[in-house]
Amino acid sequence: MQDYFDRQVFRGSVDVTQLSFVGTIGFSFCGLMGPVSQLFTSIIGVRWVMLIGTILMSTGLILASFSVEVWHLYLTQSVIHGMGAAVLYVVSMAVTPPWFQRRGLALGIMVSGSGVGGLVMPFIMTELNETLGGAWCYRILGIVTLGVGLMSTLLLKEKEADKSPLRLRHVIDIGLCKDLRFVIWCVAGNLNMLAYFIPAFYLPSHTTKLGLPPSQGSMLVAIFSAVNVVGRVFSGYLGDRIGAVNVDILLMLVCGLSSLFIWTLATSYISLMAFIIIYGFASGAVADIPFLFIVAPITATITGIAKYPSGISLCLFSMTAARLGPSMAGAIQSAVDKNGFAALQIFTGCAFILSSMVMVVLKYKLQPGLLGKI
Repeated sequence: MQDYFDRQVFRGSVDVTQLSFVGTIGFSFCGLMGPVSQLFTSIIGVRWVMLIGTILMSTGLILASFSVEVWHLYLTQSVIHGMGAAVLYVVSMAVTPPWFQRRGLALGIMVSGSGVGGLVMPFIMTELNETLGGAWCYRILGIVTLGVGLMSTLLLKEKEADKSPLRLRHVIDIGLCKDLRFVIWCVAGNLNMLAYFIPAFYLPSHTTKLGLPPSQGSMLVAIFSAVNVVGRVFSGYLGDRIGAVNVDILLMLVCGLSSLFIWTLATSYISLMAFIIIYGFASGAVADIPFLFIVAPITATITGIAKYPSGISLCLFSMTAARLGPSMAGAIQSAVDKNGFAALQIFTGCAFILSSMVMVVLKYKLQPGLLGKI
C-alpha cells in the first residue's frame, strides 16, 4: 500500500518517510496495548477482547479506504487498525503457550499462519490496487479481516487454569527492570526490532526504482513471507533442541550479514531475490511482532513462569519506539540520498549485528559457556 500511495495517489508529493509512518505507528501499538489487553482479558474474557480487536481492525481498514491525506491514514490504518491488531496479537501470545510443553515448535507452527497470509496477500492487493483502486482494496481487506477474526473468536478455547483474574501488579512488575539480564534482553530486542521491517517496507520501492514492474516487488514480499513460514517452524524446532538464545544469536547474525553483503550489492531482481530468501528465512525468529515463539521462551527463562505475564508486557512495551525503525531509517536515507538505499541497508545490517552481540552477553549472564543450551 505504501508503494501504491507513493505512485498513484500522492505521486511523489508526499515523502516516503511520511508514508512509512502509517505502518510503523500501527506496529507501535503492539507494545502500548500489551498491559491493557491483558487487563481487559482478565476482566471481560478473551473472546470479548478478540471481538473488540476484530471490529477495530476491520473498521480501521474500511475507514482508511476514504483517505485522501496522509493524516487520514494515520488515524484509520495506524491508530484504529493498529490497536485492533495489537489486541489480537497480545491475546494469542498469552493464550497459546499454556497448552504446550514444546512451546517453541508449537508457537512456530501457530505464527507461520501470518507468513501464509503474507505469501498470498501481496498478489491479491497488487491486483486489487491496479484494477479496482486502493479504496476498494482496503474495503475488501476489511471484510476479509472481519470474517477471519470472527471465525477465530468463535474457535478459540482458553485453558481453564488461565482464567483467574489478573491484577495490575502481575502485569506491570517494575521490579523486573532491576534485573540486568532483563534489561540486556530488552536492549537486544529493541535493536533487532529497529531493523526487522525495513526490507519489507522498502523492497517494493527499491524494485520500482530499479525500473522493474510493481508485480516483482509484490513477489519479493510474498517470497519473504513464504520463507518466513519455513524459518519460523524450523527456528521453533531448533530452539527446543539447542536453546532459544542460541538460535536468536545465530539468526540475527545471518540477518545482519545478508543485509550488509547481499542487499547492498543487489542491483537486479535475481540478487534481490537471493537476499530476501536468506533474510526472510533467518528473520523468522528475531523480532517480536509475529515471532513470539522466540521472544516468549527467552522472556520466561529470564523472569520465570510466575512473572512471565509482567515480563512479556514490559518487554513489548520497551520496544514501542523501536517499531519506528523503518521511518527512522527512511529519514536518514532521505537526508543522505533520496534515490538510494545504502543507508537503509547499512542501518539494517548494523542493528542486527549489534543485537547479536548483546545477545551473546545475555547468554553468558544466563549460563556461562560457549556451547551450553540456553
